[in-house]
This record gives sequence, structure tokens and C-alpha cells, in this order.
Amino acid sequence: MHGKAATRRRRLRVAIYAPHFAEYSYRLAAALARHCDVRLVLNRKDANQQWELTNIAVTDPFETRIRDLSLRRAGVIGIPSSFIDVISFRPDVIHCHEVPEIYTSSLIQLLRPLGIPLVLTVHDAIPHSEGGSGTSPREDGWRGRMRAAASIVTTHGESCIADFRRASPDFAGEVVSSMHGVLMVPPAGAPVIEPEPARILFFGRMWAYKGLDVFVDAIDMLTKRGVTHEAIVAGRGPEMTRLGARMEAMPTVKMINAYISPEDTGRLFQSATVVALPYKDASQSGVLASAYGNSRPVVASATGGIPDVVTDGVNGLLVPPGDAIALADALECVLTSNSLAAALAEGARQTAAGLLNWDQIAERLLSSYHKVVGSPVH
Repeated sequence: MHGKAATRRRRLRVAIYAPHFAEYSYRLAAALARHCDVRLVLNRKDANQQWELTNIAVTDPFETRIRDLSLRRAGVIGIPSSFIDVISFRPDVIHCHEVPEIYTSSLIQLLRPLGIPLVLTVHDAIPHSEGGSGTSPREDGWRGRMRAAASIVTTHGESCIADFRRASPDFAGEVVSSMHGVLMVPPAGAPVIEPEPARILFFGRMWAYKGLDVFVDAIDMLTKRGVTHEAIVAGRGPEMTRLGARMEAMPTVKMINAYISPEDTGRLFQSATVVALPYKDASQSGVLASAYGNSRPVVASATGGIPDVVTDGVNGLLVPPGDAIALADALECVLTSNSLAAALAEGARQTAAGLLNWDQIAERLLSSYHKVVGSPVH
């Protein structure tokens, strides 16, 4: 009996603070709750805009607190309230996302004197080239303070680890890989939506680094080649404004330049034959995680951490970034071969069940938590 007690792993208490990435954080919390006591603190605006959190299966309960984080009205008390949410839980580990904004940076600085180990998930070790996470002296300062406070940094794959080491060569803590798990997974028992014939989905926030201009060039090529297709471009952002008139004049392109509900988002992914990610640069991608969460293959740029997840010819096709001809060629291959599309879709499903499975991600993170706390791992 003494031997069993000596080798029993202590159940940790983990506080996750997530003013952004609500669905990601909720799925992670649900997986961690099988092993830890978890309190998740979310931003009300972010939680209400993402996937329906109530549709995510939870095996073991955990606590969720939702705060108003803004610089207006009740938001002025959001950071102190979140501080109390975290410390009153008496966590062994605090897990935050690195986002270059005031909320997370301020909370980390408030918590730092308490000496509670901080695990920081860095989504973009190096800011995107054209829009997205953004960079300015103020944002660089927020990043630097957050990284300096972290005991462990997690990021999405070996390419992202290499980017982080280049960006923060003086970081003294451990850097570990923790993949970006699947998103927008259809709820259990939901009706199956079959893909529409030859439908291509381009989805997300329309920043320049996403390569919408490359995609539009490729669609123009498919039209001139006589390849049957339908292109759905769904999301908001400056590139929709810049390229909107051109896309409106293209007969095979349908634009959805509006907020898209979680239910409609799910239908968009499930009705696609293939999802296009012609990014000019990338770390990892929530759109990629959503495509695989719906068993849909991708045609994606071989840049950043994307090749750590997309295996060419297995769960998608990879093309050089910025190469519209290669993108059109790859899309044509998928659209004109039912057997290839089916094989890649099966590969996407298997990747979702394996590499991007939240339970597996949580188990690997648990080892890092125990290591930083100093409790035994067995």
C-alpha cells in the first residue's frame, strides 16, 4: 500500500486564463479535467462569438467563469476580477495564451510576485508579415514581459519552436510542442452534412498574410481551364474590402462578408470538398484545425508550422507560398479526383483523431505541468 501511495500522481489545480481563443481553451480544459482540477476564465465577448461551448462534450466537470474584458463600462473591473478568479482557485499552475494586448499582460504582471508557475502558449512566435497578430513597440513590450514571466512556453510543433528560439534567444525556460487541437467538431449525434461537389472554402479573418489574393488568382485560373468548382470566401477583414469588387465579378465566387454564426460555420466546413489555406506565412492555423475537425482535407502553403500537421498526399496537398499556379494545380487535382478527395478526407479524419486529439494534447501538457511544479510524473 505504501508503494502505491508513493507512486500516485497528485491531482493538480490548473487555472486557464483565456480572454481570446475561447473554443480552444474550453476544449483544452475539458480534456485536462480528466486529470486535474480546472478553472477556466473567459472573456464574455470572445466566448459568445466562437463555437457553441455548450455543444462540446465534457466528461469530467470543470469550472468556467466569464468576465467582461473591455476598456469601457464594466470592463474596467475585468482584470482585477480575473486576478481574484485565478488566485482564489489556489492553482498549482497558471496557463495563459500570449496575445499582444493589455488584459493578459496586466494579469501576468499582477500574478508574477506570487511565484505560481506560468505556462504560456505562444501562437505566433514571430508576428505575421502583413496583418493579424500585429507588432508595435507597445505590443513587443507586452510580448517580452509575458515571455519573461513564463516557466514553460508551449507552441505548435517543431517549426514553431524554432521560430520562438529565434525570436526569444534569451528565454531561460523550457519550450515544448503542444499541437493546436481540432476545432468546430460537429456535436455528437448531429446530422451528417455531405460535401457539395467541387466546393472550395476559404475561411477566416481576411488579413493579407492569409493569401486571399493568391487564392483569387488560382480561382481565375480554374475558371479559364474549365474546371468545375464553387469558391466560398467567408469572413471579414481588410482583404475583403480590397479584393471585393474583383470577387463580385467572378461567377464562381460567393462572398460572405459578415459575422457567421457557429451553426453556419459548421455547415460551411462540412459542405466543403476542400479547404484552401494559401498562407504567405504561418505558425499554425485555427482554420486548419477546423477543417480536420470536420474531416475535410486542405490545400495549404508549405510555410511555418503547417507542414508539421499537413502531410502532402496523406491529409492534404502542400504548395509553395505565393504560387497561384501551384495552388490551382493542387485544387484541380482534388476537385477532379473523387478517390483522391476521399483518401485525403480520411487522412484528415485520422489526423484529428491522433495528432490533433485534445485528450492526447492534455496528457502531454500534464507532464509539463508536473515538471514545473516539481511533483512526480509516473
